[in-house]
Amino acid sequence: MNDKHSVLERLSRRDAQRLEKLQKAHKAREEVDACDENEDYFSGSFKIKSEYVEDLLAQVPTIDNSMLPSHFDIIKKEINELQKYVVTSTFFLKEFNLRKFLGIVQNLQTKCYELEDRYVPRKKFGFSKKKLPKSHSQKQNLMDEADGAAKKDSNKWDENLFGFSSKENEVLLLENDELYRRDVALRNLKNCTIGLKGLMGTLHLINLENCIVLSGPVTSSVFVDKCTNCKIVIACQQLRMHTSTKCDVYLHVTSKGIVEDCSQIRTAPYNLFYDNLEKHYESSSLDRNSNNWDNLDDFNWLAPDVSSPNWSVLDVSERIDSWDDWWSKIPL
Repeated sequence: MNDKHSVLERLSRRDAQRLEKLQKAHKAREEVDACDENEDYFSGSFKIKSEYVEDLLAQVPTIDNSMLPSHFDIIKKEINELQKYVVTSTFFLKEFNLRKFLGIVQNLQTKCYELEDRYVPRKKFGFSKKKLPKSHSQKQNLMDEADGAAKKDSNKWDENLFGFSSKENEVLLLENDELYRRDVALRNLKNCTIGLKGLMGTLHLINLENCIVLSGPVTSSVFVDKCTNCKIVIACQQLRMHTSTKCDVYLHVTSKGIVEDCSQIRTAPYNLFYDNLEKHYESSSLDRNSNNWDNLDDFNWLAPDVSSPNWSVLDVSERIDSWDDWWSKIPL
């Protein structure tokens, strides 16, 4: 009788264990299905949103010049929303698909800026319609004033975009009253020091060579493309580096930064200081306690157990401790 009872107990335990395994397997299957459904829904929704942006870009050549600035504002807003859609979906997107969708967003941004450069060129200052005074001294004063105004306006590309382009061997500076929550772009600069003492919406660094970028907080994303031998000091929510080499990045980033097609990238903690920096940080809503400066994802290096050879942590002995003397230096 005892033997029979013991056998029944073992069978009962075995049935309970088998039932528990089946329940766990069923739950895991449900989670996988839910993840797949999320990815399928996201993929379809992303396709609709990205095709809408493509349609807006295709309309550019047909739109009246006076309406183009507002049209580009709409395109940039849609691209930013598309980027946010990808970023907020990272918890269920597979790494390969995340890389693919972010690449599509980057391509749309590049196409937008290329079309804007072509169809909405920066205004050039001219003297042809000005009646200049006969006095040589008065004439020279007026030309000097006009030249100063032209230099000031040369930083402005449209209502929402500020920055510098095509400069060499200069010290460049923008303050918070010009930068506040704007999209800022630095393009085609060589041997320049750029100081950005303010709060920005996004920051684009494109084709910089041997430059120093000293930047206040950026509320969303920093995009770095085709930069070589630069020192970049930035604080942001998201960092995306593409096709860049030999850059030291002093970084505060609240999500994991992404590098792609890059080499010899070195990172260190953000250590910039200027008057009102703390106030700008508070306005940015960046979490000072969350910093992934030493935790980047390399989309060209997917081996989970081996560190990427394309980026590393900058040795403490090689770091610049203070940038106070660098605001007015032209890089050597």
